[in-house]
Amino acid sequence: MPPSRSKGKRKDHGFDIEDLAQRKARYFIAHAEETQFLAADPTARDKAIAELYQKPDIKRGFPCADTFVGPEDDPDAFLEAVDSVLNNPVTTIEQRVLRFHAAVSGLLVFNEHKLYRPLNHRRDLENKVQSRSHQIYMDWAKQNLPSSSDVGAIPAKEPLSPPPSRLPSSSITPVTSDTAEGFLSKPLSIFNMKFVHEANTPESGAWQVESFLTKSSGEVVYNVLFEDCAESIPHDADGMRVLLRGSHVLL
Repeated sequence: MPPSRSKGKRKDHGFDIEDLAQRKARYFIAHAEETQFLAADPTARDKAIAELYQKPDIKRGFPCADTFVGPEDDPDAFLEAVDSVLNNPVTTIEQRVLRFHAAVSGLLVFNEHKLYRPLNHRRDLENKVQSRSHQIYMDWAKQNLPSSSDVGAIPAKEPLSPPPSRLPSSSITPVTSDTAEGFLSKPLSIFNMKFVHEANTPESGAWQVESFLTKSSGEVVYNVLFEDCAESIPHDADGMRVLLRGSHVLL
């Protein structure tokens, strides 16, 4: 993991913001590493994924924390197992697929059991963790993910937003709390919309909702595609609320 930029621990109301952000960023980074590697051979990747999901000890299903950690399960033990997978060196595509699976499931469980529940939906603290973890990830990505000009790099997708580093204020509008709640109450309304997170800052990044799933309970999970990620990242309603409230709509 990249070293922290801060000289001391950032604590708010007893919560170590830096530690939470570093841990969350680690799952994003592992996901990006394996997405990048596995994209080079989709056939071998898909074969390894199919084989992985045949194993009885691998949990699979709807992409949410409850799929991996049930009411009687220990989220700390689950995250320790995830971290063990991420710490192990990888040499085969099967190990990389397992690492990819661990990163995604770890992120979902971490968000639910280490952020949303402990922070008791404190939006200000969630925003601090989200902002810092995004900064850590972007610093890593600039040093480790190939640009479109690199030899052998995977062709970049069409950008989600215009390339200028600073967008004119007339081209964006902030997402207010009321607007965010409106989007979340009508998931279809967010389709075909483009957003930029932390607009006009070095950590700015565009994103959009690629798809969403609705469980029988009514819970919605949004698959969010960021401009610096090859694959979408699942967000539950609370995660989307935090993301939206730190974003602007691209007009």
